[in-house]
Amino acid sequence: MNLYWGDLHNHCAISYGYGSLERAFRLGRDHLDFCSVVGHATWHDMPTDRSRYGFSIDYHTQGFARLKHNWKTMQETVACYDEPGRFATLLSYEWHSCAYGDHNVYFLEPDGEIVERDNLDALAQGLEDRQTMIIPHHIGYGQGYRGINWEYFDPGRSPVIEILSGHGGSERDGGPFPMYHTMGPRSYAGTVAYGLAAGHRFGFVGGTDHHGGYPGHYGEGRTALYAPELSRQAVWEALWARRCYAVSGDRIALDFRVDGACMGAEIRGKSKREITLEVRGCDALDRIEVVKNNRPLRRLFGPPPPQRIPERLRAKVRVEWGWGSKDESVRWDGRVQLSEGEILGVEPCFTGDPVLAPSADGGGVASDDDPLHGITVAETQQVAWFSSTTGNLHPYLRCTCALILELEVPRGAYLNFEVNDHRFKYTLEELLQGSRSLYMRGLVSEAILVHRAILEEQLIASLRFEDDSPLQETDFYYARVAQENNQWAWSSPIWVEG
Repeated sequence: MNLYWGDLHNHCAISYGYGSLERAFRLGRDHLDFCSVVGHATWHDMPTDRSRYGFSIDYHTQGFARLKHNWKTMQETVACYDEPGRFATLLSYEWHSCAYGDHNVYFLEPDGEIVERDNLDALAQGLEDRQTMIIPHHIGYGQGYRGINWEYFDPGRSPVIEILSGHGGSERDGGPFPMYHTMGPRSYAGTVAYGLAAGHRFGFVGGTDHHGGYPGHYGEGRTALYAPELSRQAVWEALWARRCYAVSGDRIALDFRVDGACMGAEIRGKSKREITLEVRGCDALDRIEVVKNNRPLRRLFGPPPPQRIPERLRAKVRVEWGWGSKDESVRWDGRVQLSEGEILGVEPCFTGDPVLAPSADGGGVASDDDPLHGITVAETQQVAWFSSTTGNLHPYLRCTCALILELEVPRGAYLNFEVNDHRFKYTLEELLQGSRSLYMRGLVSEAILVHRAILEEQLIASLRFEDDSPLQETDFYYARVAQENNQWAWSSPIWVEG
């Protein structure tokens, strides 16, 4: 099984949002393995009070009409960008509902048609002649407010649930990523914890719900899955098997098992259940938890920095850029070169324009089709990139971008930077002590931050123990992982019958 990364939930101007469909798939293909660009299609119980909801009514109905008019183009584009071995795509549309919650409909084949119905059962019946799955999202808003209505949840049509997006996190109340969108707060009755406690079975996925035509927008939800190959069929089968998990942004590698069964499985339990967890993070691990029946069963804190730094080491260094004026776009051209040693890998952490929903002032992404970010050189001794950023819209709304460099170098090796006509260098030894920053044009200007180097020992954790206390007829277990930089991962559960 290989580990693949994607975004199943993002939007563009094919319905309502910004940027062309072709641009969205091109940008997604640059840094993801699989993707679905979702079209907004229908809302049977939309509010009708124009005095209060007029703008919302108009942009939804206009977006629905636009998608219907362009549905043939949607089908053709999804099929065109599907490249087995390189990039997998899925055809999809969004079905809104106050009463039942918002759901995305996915088709295995890119020739499905939009089905409009006024309840979930009728929707599923209307899709019976196609291989489909229906995935609930932003479930935390709760019943009646476009969050999930558990009374109508059916694992036969919904193998997974989206637990994190730009709206916030729906794993549990009190958990990370609270909901602060205008749609309202998070409700316990709309959380994963509530659904699992009620006996429902589903896996976890993350999706950005980004409306700026940038699939995989960093920090607002992504999906990882295990599959034998990169193809639409393999992605589909992994989702149905719940062999998948959600991350906030960083590609945290996570393998969670009970008695050898992988995440998503339903198994018969023994009197003693062997729990195993392997994690490899992208930043210093903060804590790793195994959750049983919604309560932490075992908690492991991340390893501290080693007391002695070896002469030759493996480490990850995050290079981040952005800041400055939120009203000014800045073009970045950067290069980092090693004095000695090797660059083993590069992970992009790129963001699109910060758009969650259309605005009354018409703000959105640029109209051109130029790529926002890219890696132009990725060699064992150097990496070069380009990027466009604006300042952060709010102290808690990141608009920066980053690259994570995995290095194997001598302790005294230099990282030589050339960024927007600035030249500077740091040794690994300096970066192990702490981060370094540089302002490009003085006070209140764009800046670059070279984060503290994190040694391999701080990125890796494993946990193995036995649980000999069955608590109910069927216990469920899942893992959650937090890094020091507040990036998270949640494995799909495993159900163990007593």
